[in-house]
Amino acid sequence: MKEYSMEDIRHIVRPSLGDEVPLVLFRVLRIIGIRNLLGETSGPTLYMMGKEVGGMVKAKSIEEFKEKIKELKIGIPEVEKIDEDRIIVKLYECITCAGFTYTGEMFCDMESGIIAGLLETVYGKKAKSTQTKSWSVGYNYCEFDVLLY
Repeated sequence: MKEYSMEDIRHIVRPSLGDEVPLVLFRVLRIIGIRNLLGETSGPTLYMMGKEVGGMVKAKSIEEFKEKIKELKIGIPEVEKIDEDRIIVKLYECITCAGFTYTGEMFCDMESGIIAGLLETVYGKKAKSTQTKSWSVGYNYCEFDVLLY
């Protein structure tokens, strides 16, 4: 299977419709489509997909990490470095769940993977991100606990 680069993906020719799609379409594809197709494996699959994307996008610093997350409209990140191996990322206006009703389920696996992948490029270490808070469980932001190793 052919691999595509960010340059391939960024080349968009839609003079009338532009380069953005409605968030509701993204959510239908992401939350309903992928979950229905992949079932229980959708979470790990979306995490790994996100990690691949984060690695492709790349960031050289925490400031650039924040810029990339905002530029891609994934959300508005707030970063707290706990120690050299642990970072907490709060993500406001999350692309997948901001505004979602209470479901008792956290499902921002793709965002978690993107955060881990980008932070790997910042720190030059492996990263594992775990979602600990979400709009869908009663918060007005998502939170990710990231371990660097």
